[in-house]
Amino acid sequence: MSFYDLDAESKLSRVEQLVAKDKDGVKQRERVSVHSPGPVSDRELLARSLEYPNKFTSQGGLNEELFQDAFTHGASAQRIIHGWDNQASDVDSRFEARAKARREGTDGRDPDPNNLYIGTFHMTAAELRACKLDGDTLPRVRVYDAGENASDVLHAEIIVDSSDLKRHQRKELRVRLMTLAQRRGLFVSSHLSVEDIDRAKGTQCELHTPSK
Repeated sequence: MSFYDLDAESKLSRVEQLVAKDKDGVKQRERVSVHSPGPVSDRELLARSLEYPNKFTSQGGLNEELFQDAFTHGASAQRIIHGWDNQASDVDSRFEARAKARREGTDGRDPDPNNLYIGTFHMTAAELRACKLDGDTLPRVRVYDAGENASDVLHAEIIVDSSDLKRHQRKELRVRLMTLAQRRGLFVSSHLSVEDIDRAKGTQCELHTPSK
């Protein structure tokens, strides 16, 4: 049975169920399938996608919702184990295909024609795992191998154990994760049109544009 096999009848969120199955976070050291390269090491770089409009404020800038799904369902990321220059095209294509499916509603949800894949933020697994609130020593932020399928072997999942945190503490942790992501700047999608580049500029991050 996979770590990701959950109780469909449970009223707990997906993240709450995963945390309950791994209270100490030790399953971060496990390989999820024969397809994956193994557990996510601290030194690994991960790419997390940025999409418009659900991760933006009404004024056009970023909000702390960038990592909201890490608290509820699980935040997807791509493991950059071969270097960004070697993987940028594949990662961009994967995230753009996901955004296109959301625009068209072919992902099982209602069509969201305004959905745009803007680019990626990069951070190491160690930086994510070390992200904590002041005075808190618990391993809140976990990074798991999620390469269950042969078609997505470098899939990783970020989840946050916030079960005993107050509302303002969860918000603060989301802000800290967002700030961590912003530090290296935004790696702009090669699929982003010239007309939509202002969406990337609105993040007020340093922009890394794709090489031609």
